[in-house]
Formats: sequence, C-alpha cells, structure tokens
Amino acid sequence: MKSIGIKVLLISISAFALGKVNAQMTFNAQYMNRAEVRHGFGNMSDTSQKAAAFISQRLRFGGVYSAEKFRINFSAQDVRTWGSVANAAIDTKGLFSIYEANVELLFNKKWSAKIGRQAISYDDDRIFGTLDWSMQGRRHDAAILKYQDSSWTVNTGFAYNTNADASKYYVYNVANNYQNFQFLWANKVYKKHNISFLFLNNGTVKGGTDSSIVYSQTFGLREEYKSDKFNFLTYGYYQMGELGTKFLNAYNICAEVGYKPVKGFLATLGGEILSGKSTKYTGNQNNAFNPLYGTNHKFNGYMDYFYVGNHINSVGLIDGYLRLSYTKNKFIYSLNGHYFNAAATVYDKTITTSNVAMNSNLGGEIDATLLYNFTDGVTIQGGYSQFFGTTTMKNLRGGSIASNSNWAYLMLIVRPGKIAFPKVGLKM
Repeated sequence: MKSIGIKVLLISISAFALGKVNAQMTFNAQYMNRAEVRHGFGNMSDTSQKAAAFISQRLRFGGVYSAEKFRINFSAQDVRTWGSVANAAIDTKGLFSIYEANVELLFNKKWSAKIGRQAISYDDDRIFGTLDWSMQGRRHDAAILKYQDSSWTVNTGFAYNTNADASKYYVYNVANNYQNFQFLWANKVYKKHNISFLFLNNGTVKGGTDSSIVYSQTFGLREEYKSDKFNFLTYGYYQMGELGTKFLNAYNICAEVGYKPVKGFLATLGGEILSGKSTKYTGNQNNAFNPLYGTNHKFNGYMDYFYVGNHINSVGLIDGYLRLSYTKNKFIYSLNGHYFNAAATVYDKTITTSNVAMNSNLGGEIDATLLYNFTDGVTIQGGYSQFFGTTTMKNLRGGSIASNSNWAYLMLIVRPGKIAFPKVGLKM
C-alpha cells in the first residue's frame, strides 16, 4: 500500500510538472480596512442624532489558472464589521462569499468569451462599475464576448437570473436585482481621444400583481481627451422603455474640463445633470434617470446623498463641482466642492392645499482627501466631508439643517500586483 501511494504521488507530481509547460497558476490578494465616523452620512442628521463609529474590512483572495486556450478565475472574500460576531462565537452571518468565479475562453489573440460570476466595469463606472469602495463590491452572473485590437475594444454580453434551479416556473423575486440584461460596449482609442458607446437593455419584474418582465433601454456616448495641460470629458445617456408601470424618458449629461497649470496640480471644473420628476407628478411617464449598476460613490459627493441606495425615482440632480488635486512625492491632496440643485420641481409637502414650489437648491458639500503611498501596493487614505443642507433638502428627505452633517474616515488599502497607486475608488 505504501509503494502504491508513493507511485500515485510521483505520477501526480510528474503530471503537474508537465502541465506547467502549458499552464500557470497565479494567486492574488487584497485587504481593505476603513474606520468611519458618520453623522449625517447619506442623509442630513437630526439634532438629537449621535454619531456612529465603526471599523469594517474586506479580505479577498483568489487565483487565475492560465492555459493556452482558457483561463479560470476565482476570488473569495470575507467582509465584516469589527465586533459583529462575538470573539468566541461560531460565525453564521454569511460574511464569507465568492466574489468572482468564471472561465475565459481564448479563441485567438483578438477574441475571447468570459462566462460566470464576474465584475463588470466600463469607462469611469457611471453605468457599469465594480462598486469597489463598498466592502462587498458589485459582481454579475453573466457571459461576455470580447474583441480587442490595437485601438478597438468591443464587449457584448447578457445575464439571465432565476431564484434557483427548479422544475417549474417561479416569478423572479430577488430584491434589488434585474431578471436579465443584454449590453454592447464599444471603445475606440484615437490619438489623445478615448471614445465609448454603451447600450443596455435591462429587464426587471413589473411588480405588484404583475409578474411580467418589462424592459428599459439606456444608451449613450462618452468622450475623454487628455494632454499634458488639458483634460476634457463629456458624456450623455438617454433612458427609455418601461420601468414598473411607468414609461421612461430620462437623461444624464456631463461635461468637465481640467487644467494643469504646474506639475502635480490639477483643477477640474464641471457639471452634471440627471433628470428627475417633480414631487407631485402623477402621470404615466418617469423622467428620473437611474445610473443603474455604476460606482455612484465616485460621483456627486462622497457623502452618498445621491444615487447610493437613495434618490432613485426622485427630483433628479444638477451638480456643479470643482475638484482640486495636488500630487507631491508619495502624497496626493484633494479638495472637492459641490453645489447641488434639484433638476425637477420640489413642492413644499408641509402645505397640502396649494402647489408651492420651493427653491431648487439642495445644498453643498466639501470633500477633503489625503492619500499616502506607504509602499508599492499599500496606500493609507483619509478624508473629511461636510454637507450644508437647505430647507428644500429637509423637505425632500428629512433631517435638520441646524445639525452638523459630516463624515470622516481613515483607510488602509493593500493591493499588491497590477493595481497601481492611487487606485482609491474616488473621482479626484
């Protein structure tokens, strides 16, 4: 028995050694830890509200098995808030999960297909993003056909979701998720220009007593220009089709220009409009744009007042912003300012007998950020944000304008390997 075991071991080692000629296994890992103090994060605080303080973390570990014609990619993650499980208790809260599990078939140097659980990110993450700032991130169960040459990249993919494997039809009822989608993304790099087109057909359950699937379409163009002194970015998306019982007619447009007067310093001035509907609109048309599966923390202020699990199907947003950043040695200093207005009319809900339109101003926000590159793959990041609310914002979402709404955090990011400093999940 002993000799048989040795033979099996030797055969296994030989097979692995021979397999290494055509295949390779690489491992990857990352760690993110963030301590936060929140007082009015996501919505204006009340005067009696006490600040919340907590520490959360994410650990991801995975690998890629690469062969001549395919790659298998996987990563698992543990996401937790410190102290959410007692120090001697069995962990039954489901904090461990699979983030990615997919295979990529390599047809030739230009064509491939990626199938399985995967992160989807395009352009600056406005419509499709990894949601990397959030500890759990965002991933999709999807299949994507990919083409890439020296200047063109084209991806087309689909997803189809069900509750579980079953022998009869069930209405899809997983909360906050789509039932299916199909998309096309095309990108062209031309000299200093980067131009993209995105089309997404998104299927969701109609809702209520109707279990049928309704479809909305989001499509648009994005162009980015970069030179030694100037940056320019513009994009526009339009939404149509059906969402629930309403017909969509919504848009999102943005334009910004950046200037580098001296080495290391960048000033960016821009504005973004996401259409909305008035607070008293009762028609069959929905004019509120939804960024869907983007990394919305990067946009419209870091305190997550807009489109981060909130402000959907609301009055929209007009965001005028100025971003200043300075890079020196291993440090990056950033200061962003936002001036927020509603894109549609906000009516005073404290007056029910008449239509009294309120001032469109929703408030302002200042975000200060400091990054330090401790070593290759290790970043220490901290920030402080302050939101200045208005009576209109209080009328729309509650809270108190007399209370101090702010947020502060300190963060450790360890990303060994390909992701270089300053990959931070912020738009700076």
